[in-house]
Amino acid sequence: MEGNSSANVRLYYPPFEDADTFEIYLKIRSSQTTLLPFICGIGFAANIVSLVVFMQPSLRRLSCSIYLAAKSVSDFLFLLTVFIIWLARVEIEAFNVSGICQLVVFFSYLTAFVSIWLAVVLTVENLLCVLKPWYVQRSCNATSATVLTAIIVSLGIILYQFSLWNNGVAHLSAGNSTAATAEHYNGLIVNASESGNLARYGLDGLSDHKELSGHHTHDPNGTDESTESPLAANSGTSKKLCMQLEKFNNFIVATTYIDSLITIFVPLIILAVTNSAIVVIAVRSTRKSKMLNSQKSQYQSPGGYHSVKKHSTAAALETQASKFLFLVSMTLLLFHFPSHVIRLKMLILPTKPMDFLLQRIFETLYYTHYAISFFVYLVFGSNFRRVFLALVRRKNA
Repeated sequence: MEGNSSANVRLYYPPFEDADTFEIYLKIRSSQTTLLPFICGIGFAANIVSLVVFMQPSLRRLSCSIYLAAKSVSDFLFLLTVFIIWLARVEIEAFNVSGICQLVVFFSYLTAFVSIWLAVVLTVENLLCVLKPWYVQRSCNATSATVLTAIIVSLGIILYQFSLWNNGVAHLSAGNSTAATAEHYNGLIVNASESGNLARYGLDGLSDHKELSGHHTHDPNGTDESTESPLAANSGTSKKLCMQLEKFNNFIVATTYIDSLITIFVPLIILAVTNSAIVVIAVRSTRKSKMLNSQKSQYQSPGGYHSVKKHSTAAALETQASKFLFLVSMTLLLFHFPSHVIRLKMLILPTKPMDFLLQRIFETLYYTHYAISFFVYLVFGSNFRRVFLALVRRKNA
């Protein structure tokens, strides 16, 4: 959906009080531009391998394998949206094309929503496993996991279908219009959701080399000024850019807060509370088990040894699975939490130059999580590691 008329706007960088801070911001952004293709490349390969492993016969009957397999697909697609936007930074204009623009923004919303809620479901199931193992054994199976995954995906499609029609390719020129002021730009930056990516607002689809922007500085004496780039000085220069359409500005603000609620704050609160509960229950259970084992060892008859050993082995396997899912969930929290905290600060408090610097750093950390889940599974998941090594040996045989 092309804009009905050229949107003659002048884009600004976030406001920086001095040139040194601005230079640091540019270096961080340049470093991010260098790192992103490596993160995406590793993530593409890692998520494909994870999907193959979880779909092996010995694992796919488990509910957690269905969730993690679906998360691997979702993470792969999320990184694909990041990569397509990155192409615009190196002047390969795939993102800023009508049709691709809307699809990339839609999938950035959808995949972020699906990935985080699959993690929530896994964590809640893990808590139920700790509290009521009999319930999990009876109700949590591959069939129920497939149905619940389909529900999450369907709900995401319904919630985020708006991104297919409120985004479009606008013709931006660095001319003399004031249609987009520095304040408008800063508002969009603040609203940009790391739960998807800056592509939703079109502001990250600018090349590192040909920015339609200037350096916006703030004079301590109260005078704001903009040092425009050569491109900005040329009013005849224009560029296509995927961005949310200006006529939907009020809708954009509303959806930003709703998206923040359902894709960031609610899931993270659930994950934090659930994981805390798992830790407390696990500590109490360990103490109780040690006490019971100590008492049993005093009265256990020789003939009952094998029965106790069998029960202990089953309990150990359950504990091992619970630890694995707990670590998967905690890894997500560690990589997501910093970017969401800085985003929350930028949503509710006045923004400072340091916020934009931290946002770029934490944003890169956030993207990295979508690429490293395979390594978490490999290190902490004994079943995953066993099946993966079996596949490697079979391939090399």
